[in-house]
Amino acid sequence: MNKEEILAKSRQENKNRDIAEIDRARSASRFAMLFSLCFIVIYTMLSLFATSRVNYGMIATEFCMIFAMNLHKAIKSRTSADIAVAALNGLAFAMFAFMAVCELFGLKP
Repeated sequence: MNKEEILAKSRQENKNRDIAEIDRARSASRFAMLFSLCFIVIYTMLSLFATSRVNYGMIATEFCMIFAMNLHKAIKSRTSADIAVAALNGLAFAMFAFMAVCELFGLKP
């Protein structure tokens, strides 16, 4: 295999994206998740102080994003660790979504 064949194969595997570009996208998504988790924590604490209630809908939305990212990773890699992480995040999302629906309709679980 010569240099051009190796480069062509690498471009095909990475969908014509540069490794640095892929790394920047990963870093940006990690930063966005961390930033949004910090926002949820701060908002939840303020909500508890102001109203003595938690907005489960916002927390469910956050876990939905995290679950979707981990589910995609689990589908692509098919490793047991990624599948377990996706399953746990899916469980957390389902729990908070259930609580949000109960809160929305005034039901007591």
